[in-house]
Amino acid sequence: MNKAFINDIVNLGVKYCGQEYIEKITNLRSARERILHNIWREDVLPEKFEPCQKEAFYRDVDYDTVIHYARKCLDENKYLKYLYEVAESAVNYGELNRAESLLKQITDRFEKFADYEMLSAAYFKLGNITFIKNDFKTADNDFTKSLKYYKNIQNPKVLAMVTNAHGNIKVQLNQIDQGIMLFKKAIKLSQTAHDNITLMNTHMNLGNTYAVRGLWDLAIKNYASALKIDGIQKEKVNHTYIHLNLAIAYRNKNDLTQARENLKKALELIEITKNKYQKGLAYLLDAEFFYLDGNLTSATAFVTSAFVMFTEIGDRLSVAEAYKIMGMINRKNKDYDVALSFFENSRRINEELNNFHNLAETLVEMGFLFEEIDDYPNALKSLKLAADCYEKIEADEKIKTVLKHIDRLKSRK
Repeated sequence: MNKAFINDIVNLGVKYCGQEYIEKITNLRSARERILHNIWREDVLPEKFEPCQKEAFYRDVDYDTVIHYARKCLDENKYLKYLYEVAESAVNYGELNRAESLLKQITDRFEKFADYEMLSAAYFKLGNITFIKNDFKTADNDFTKSLKYYKNIQNPKVLAMVTNAHGNIKVQLNQIDQGIMLFKKAIKLSQTAHDNITLMNTHMNLGNTYAVRGLWDLAIKNYASALKIDGIQKEKVNHTYIHLNLAIAYRNKNDLTQARENLKKALELIEITKNKYQKGLAYLLDAEFFYLDGNLTSATAFVTSAFVMFTEIGDRLSVAEAYKIMGMINRKNKDYDVALSFFENSRRINEELNNFHNLAETLVEMGFLFEEIDDYPNALKSLKLAADCYEKIEADEKIKTVLKHIDRLKSRK
């Protein structure tokens, strides 16, 4: 857990509870560390703990203590608002499991105390978290509940936010045209509501959707539109996503200079925000760039780090992407059996989540592996399956590329 996150929620505790709160927390920390100081001896502990494990233990205890003592000094309504702000901080730092737990407390245990606006916002944030965890059915339900409470407060900004979110759901369910339609509707709604943050997010999501179809220029155009919107300079987490997406787009256009420049900007922002989830995404890109440079040791180190982060968060799609990159690295090392096992893991997860785009990307890489070992029948089979997946989402530009590989292989048989 990030130390900056702990400091943030302690400061929130002071904001809600007053100065005596920090004094109580500080005294508890000192007493705890004094008691535990002599316990970290190998002759006492039944298991050996690494320094990072000890640090994680202290931060976990700090987190629980901070939340507990806020509960002791606040009434239900103020505690509810405190929990919501802690959840917002957790999202910003990529502590998604903790954010999800807090938001569920608000929507389940404290629903009778919450006002409609807070419940709408809490369900919306829950939807975003379950979306990241690839639980699209639950995300859809959360967004729908958010909209239900919106109807009680008549906030046009929420309608724009939920329309944008439903667009994302449609894209993940491979209903690309419906997603594009909803994004365009959300752009108009956010403009009418003067909601620049949702306008920025929707342009980014529309760009991501064009990227799925291989329409890189349209993707970049929407990313650029998102960055130009007034009044969102402080939205560093959102800017980070845009720069990461720009890096992916330029990489696919073979403009590695622009790709690396955008990744560098994203990493600079992550140094400020300390967002764990975005750091994992950046590590995946770092791994790919190291792979392209032939630095397979560094590529392996970065993709492994990303894999651990996404496993902790519960983002199976990103785990599948990490498996794909591991397969690429081992293919380049000519460890073909190991590479194939990684590709198969990626394929299985993408099939389970019914993500045709990512499945196609993995099948293409598997096709290249079979080509390297002169297994042309399986190479052609993998590429044809990839083309079928792209066809289901009407990724015509990507189909053209795959068909060129198929024609090339047919000429070599």
